[in-house]
Amino acid sequence: MPTGGLEDTLPPQVIGSQPGNFTVGFVGRSIEIEFSEFIKLEKINQQALISPPPQKMPEFRLKGKKLLVKFDEDLKPETTYTIFFGDAIVDLTESNPLSSYTFVFSTGSVLDSMALKGKVHMAFDDVPAEGAFVFLYRIEEDTIPVDSLLFFKKPYYVARTDKKGNFRFRNLRNEPYRMYAIEDRNSNFLYDKGGEAVAFSSEVVHPEYLDDKKTDPDSLSVFSLNDSAVIDHKDHKHARIAAVSDSLVYAARLLADSLAFAKLRSLKLSMFYEVDSTQKLLRAEVVRKGQLNFSFRYPAQNVLVEPITNLPDSLMLIRMYSAKKDTLTWFFRDSIVDSVHVIVKLDTLIHDTLRLAMTPKVVAAAKRNQKKAAATSGLSYTTPVTGRRLDIGKTLDFSFPEPVIHYQMRDSSRWIAKGDTTYNQLKFVKADSIGLKYRLDFQAFEPEGDYQLRMPDSVFFGLSGATNDTIDLAFKVPAVSDYGNLILDVIPDFSGQMLIQLLTPKGDVVEQRSVQGRQKLSFIQMKPAKFVVKAIFDENANGRWDTGDLVAGKQPETVVYLDKELEIRANWDLEEEWKVSLSKEVIPTVGPKD
Repeated sequence: MPTGGLEDTLPPQVIGSQPGNFTVGFVGRSIEIEFSEFIKLEKINQQALISPPPQKMPEFRLKGKKLLVKFDEDLKPETTYTIFFGDAIVDLTESNPLSSYTFVFSTGSVLDSMALKGKVHMAFDDVPAEGAFVFLYRIEEDTIPVDSLLFFKKPYYVARTDKKGNFRFRNLRNEPYRMYAIEDRNSNFLYDKGGEAVAFSSEVVHPEYLDDKKTDPDSLSVFSLNDSAVIDHKDHKHARIAAVSDSLVYAARLLADSLAFAKLRSLKLSMFYEVDSTQKLLRAEVVRKGQLNFSFRYPAQNVLVEPITNLPDSLMLIRMYSAKKDTLTWFFRDSIVDSVHVIVKLDTLIHDTLRLAMTPKVVAAAKRNQKKAAATSGLSYTTPVTGRRLDIGKTLDFSFPEPVIHYQMRDSSRWIAKGDTTYNQLKFVKADSIGLKYRLDFQAFEPEGDYQLRMPDSVFFGLSGATNDTIDLAFKVPAVSDYGNLILDVIPDFSGQMLIQLLTPKGDVVEQRSVQGRQKLSFIQMKPAKFVVKAIFDENANGRWDTGDLVAGKQPETVVYLDKELEIRANWDLEEEWKVSLSKEVIPTVGPKD
């Protein structure tokens, strides 16, 4: 069967318009734009934006391969108009969008010639914000407060960021603007707090003159065609020649346009997600047998969570907060109580009463695994031993899924440390307040030492009555030469507090240090791996990164990354000097040594 040719991945191309794009002296009310193929319009009334805004949106109508734009009112004299189409123009067959296409014309003798450029990045991890919308608002008298513009008023000018987060505005009026950026997931050109990221400039921005007399601004609507492209043309030979010609013209025009914009200063916007500061109970559920979790939006030590009726002593209720204090866990023993009536209260913000089942929901997967669960119903545990290895500096901890309320060592225990064997002398200490963790009372784990522990069943008794099965654990502590060291000389250009985070390449925090001023940080006996280093300018000295607040005019805390991955190798010291600047300039020098 015929394959139908290669897939069409190119957007429609503008091959002409009446009047021409970037024309002056425009009269009339209609515009006609011709494309290289049949097109369709997707949500044109939501995607299109015109500045200055007309009293009524024009009519958008298709006629063959042409798009007709017809205004229903007289246009203002001596005014430059910009029609931003967003992603509304797509080809008929594959819906490839002509992204961010803009049509500009003037009813006067000149076009507005001012421009702006910049970059939008995500504040938390400093990655480019691709596809963000950048808005400009004129500074004018308005009944809408400045801090509410994004919520209620559509912008005067719009641009969109590319894959690197870069954006450009051209043909702007020579006046100051307020500048914002949003994700705009629903394409309404308004900010929907909670579901969209936002950025703003703390100061008004002033455009600069763009000297592009030798540049055809409409070059941005020209697309180069490669040799594998499918060309919708009767004469393929001539189309191929035209494609090569278009590519050369496009490259020349793009270079000239880039040179013109290169002279402009670049602005930078930090995009962030705002948080709702209102405390809220997110969910309350029995996550496993004997464990009920209350999850809150924020730390909840001040939230009252209590049963309304008295519970029987046989329930043996034990309470515990998570490390971040945003989850309260109730551990309890099975009893005749099948539900509990609970009150959750915090001043006037939360006042809920809940009736909660004391048994977990049974799902299909759980039913299929009932036999397997019954076979492993003993008290489970985890330890830091992985691959028969316990890292230097680690203690041997046994972590349990429920509080251990009773511990009693029995005969037939055995402990082998570097060839020396002792019997029935194992001791454990409780490593937390409620018995979720017990630690072997042995502090002399030496490098290159071999250890073996054997312990009978029924030593640890959980809250539910479950006990451990026989424990047989063998491991080795690696040699010091199996690890590497990192000495990081941090040289900030300001005196405030800064957080230095050591991250995995996936972004997980391995370790965090707080520094103020120049300081050498030593990370000793690290396992060989690659790491990323991140600095957070901790303005309020609370030990964490804080997001921004649009209405309050608060920018998110600045984040800077060392511009390279650091690789820790066994038996090596890696020394790194990092000059950290608020301007995000990072100047590293590296010197590994054996």
